[in-house]
Amino acid sequence: MMNLIKSDFKKILYLPSYRNFLVTMIFLSILFGAIFVLTISITQGKQLADLTFMEVIDISFLGMDVTAIMMIIFTAIFISKDLAPGAIHTNLSITPIRRKYFLSKILFLSILSILLSVAVSVLLLVIDHFISVANGISGFAAMDSGILMKIIGSVVMVLFYSILSAAGVFFIQSAAGGITFSLGVMFLPALINMFPSDVSNPLLAIFPEKALGTFIDINSSSDSLVLSTGILLGWIIISSFIGLWKFERTDY
Repeated sequence: MMNLIKSDFKKILYLPSYRNFLVTMIFLSILFGAIFVLTISITQGKQLADLTFMEVIDISFLGMDVTAIMMIIFTAIFISKDLAPGAIHTNLSITPIRRKYFLSKILFLSILSILLSVAVSVLLLVIDHFISVANGISGFAAMDSGILMKIIGSVVMVLFYSILSAAGVFFIQSAAGGITFSLGVMFLPALINMFPSDVSNPLLAIFPEKALGTFIDINSSSDSLVLSTGILLGWIIISSFIGLWKFERTDY
């Protein structure tokens, strides 16, 4: 399995389309993060100089949403190309055990998501520091333990939606299907919120949005973290199981 993961990393290093996509993702995430901070006076009517460093970080880390969305798209394209006619025959002739092939893709994309989201988080912090210092705000010296939860929550978010996208492609057998499934899970809570609380609250409880928010909130209790972890793992395990079930039964 390690050889399969290594070969996938070689693909993104040597194939220009994959490499350029990921570089663009990092650039856009940082760019949008900086734009969100620099336009705060327009969007929220606040002056940048009046913010604390942690508030600057909270705003700039909205750029991680760009990372999550673009990783959803990258994951779907990457998996769908490997499932394309011709490519899948070659892949399965090398790795005839479909469960092993499936797990290698999930592990590769999980590792890639973690590495990229950590890299983007660190770069956003550096940008936040320079923007803050330029506006008379204390930079890294003003950081507290909340930043660690912010980074962990951002990494978990990108990882979670990437795995959902991969599972969606294996089940629906198309990039569009994986993207639609993952983005649907991401944005459906906004639609559910439009319904009365008696209807929306029970539904929102099982969606991952609040669970992901728990990892970012420094005041979250250990019980809420355990519950949130259970909800996220439930989504990942069930989605992956269904995707694997369909993959093993598809006649290519």
